[in-house]
Amino acid sequence: MDKDRFDLLVQETYAESAKLLINKGGEYAGSDDRLANFKRGAGLCGATSLQVALIYLAKHYDAVATYVRDDAAGVERTRSEPIEGRLDDLLNYCILMKALVVEAREANHEA
Repeated sequence: MDKDRFDLLVQETYAESAKLLINKGGEYAGSDDRLANFKRGAGLCGATSLQVALIYLAKHYDAVATYVRDDAAGVERTRSEPIEGRLDDLLNYCILMKALVVEAREANHEA
């Protein structure tokens, strides 16, 4: 892939990821606390918010790993969403986990 095409892919990926974070954030978390769904999940399972986020991230990672294994084996299967969407989701979960870390760090400094 040449530099211009790669640069365009980066820009498109960031734009799509931002759009997904905004749209899905409202669906999952609501309008006030964008990390609320992880906190609710933590309360439901007795885990930390960061652990819940990792579990959600792992689901997408597992789908990517399956795609890579299938690709290597020449296996074709119907997927619920394109692999590019899973990769965008992984990027977004990394951002969401970073937000959880930053929020926890800031809360510890205020205490």
